[in-house]
Amino acid sequence: MGKVTLSIYMEEEDKEALQQLADAEERSLSQMAVLILKRAIKQAQAEGTISPPNKGK
Repeated sequence: MGKVTLSIYMEEEDKEALQQLADAEERSLSQMAVLILKRAIKQAQAEGTISPPNKGK
């Protein structure tokens, strides 16, 4: 599975907070956003809110 580009719009203060998190963990802004999204997806899968990806596709 390849990587894709995703554009998002967010409030400036949220972007600044995200940048602070990224800086604290020595990650890029993009890497931090991906990490947070992956954590949210994993949690939603564990809670049954969404299904795990279908690996057979």
